[in-house]
Amino acid sequence: MSDNILFNIAFLGQVLLLSRYFPWKMLGRMKHVFATYPPSDYPRLYPRPFEYYQHAQHNYRVINRWIHIAGLILVAILFITPRSGEWDGAIATWFFMVQFIPLLRLDISSFKYFRLMREANSRSTRKAELHRRRLPDFISPFFLGLAVLTYIAFVFFIIYVKQFDFPWFGGYVNIAAMTVMNLVFAGMIAWSIYGKKLNPHQAHADRLRQIGLSVKILVFVSIAATVFIMLHVTLAAMELREYQPVVQTLYYQLLAVVCYQAYRIDHTNFDVYKEDAVAT
Repeated sequence: MSDNILFNIAFLGQVLLLSRYFPWKMLGRMKHVFATYPPSDYPRLYPRPFEYYQHAQHNYRVINRWIHIAGLILVAILFITPRSGEWDGAIATWFFMVQFIPLLRLDISSFKYFRLMREANSRSTRKAELHRRRLPDFISPFFLGLAVLTYIAFVFFIIYVKQFDFPWFGGYVNIAAMTVMNLVFAGMIAWSIYGKKLNPHQAHADRLRQIGLSVKILVFVSIAATVFIMLHVTLAAMELREYQPVVQTLYYQLLAVVCYQAYRIDHTNFDVYKEDAVAT
């Protein structure tokens, strides 16, 4: 099997997973929420008219459908068009960014959604959380240590490869970029743990679960990104660049599998969105 065909198959998996399977799962969760928790019984869940959320669901479906169709057309072109494979990695990257546009739109709109919730929240009583949250409450020291060791291994790996003076090698820029990424992730983790509560109705247990999931996802992405860069450099050093795009699209699919866990609604307490709900 040539590397072009291998990439085509792997890229087809990216198209189906990110533009078909996960949107289908997201739409299923939306339908479940709309049918199980209607505005008549759970008014706090809908700070805007219900039609607005139905329209947003429709837009999410349509955008993903067109991206899915575009992806299938692109895969067909890749299968029938002879090429060197030089741009395969760029194709996977740019299409990955396009595939995340619908989800990014939902994330951005969620900030306004929670702001409207806070404005509509007329409770006069607020309850503070007296328990001080700490990072080890949300992730085991083993995974934190693994993330640190992976970063240290990456630093030594870059120093080792630097001595071969590969003309294409970025050298210490890789360390700087990975350090900045981890600092950004650390800031996001700190904001998640100690930042202001966005959803005024969210149950305490749900918030702790959400924080824990966010922390785990960010730590895992840090580890995965570090390993991916090391593998990418290794393939280039061993003159196996033709396999880089395959690894790249598989890496994007792994990121999607991990990141979509943040949108699960299992065990979510929706009773807090009833009109007569009392925050606990």
